[in-house]
Amino acid sequence: MEKRLGALPVVSEFTRRLHLAGIVDEVCPGGASAHVTHGQVIEALVANRLTSPAPLVRVGDRARTWAVEEVFGIEAGMVNDDRLARALDAIAPQLETIAATVGARAISEFGIDVSRLHWDMTVRHEALSDRAGMEGPRRPAVAAAG
Repeated sequence: MEKRLGALPVVSEFTRRLHLAGIVDEVCPGGASAHVTHGQVIEALVANRLTSPAPLVRVGDRARTWAVEEVFGIEAGMVNDDRLARALDAIAPQLETIAATVGARAISEFGIDVSRLHWDMTVRHEALSDRAGMEGPRRPAVAAAG
């Protein structure tokens, strides 16, 4: 059976070096009964978004046509829409922690010079605020100084 490979090996190497699955699993344990952890599912989702961005439905079907099992060691059937929804629900309350931890890992792993960066903790998601008619959640934004 032929499968698409695309940039999956590159994405896999980056997510491995960032320790993405491990960070997600540390912050959001998947439970002893999970066949795949939340971290593994999120890692496969990141790979999906970077290699073949499409609506988040039938992700398992796309995983079968792409070499997800061969590259990430996850059976395509384990990355179904229900499992993806459970992983996204689990990480939602922890997004800031996950983003900060992955960001710190990227800085150290890839030797990113942050001496000219400013982390602005006051930026809001205006689209959410306007739509809901209320102040949206605060999200950090990184801007280059200069």
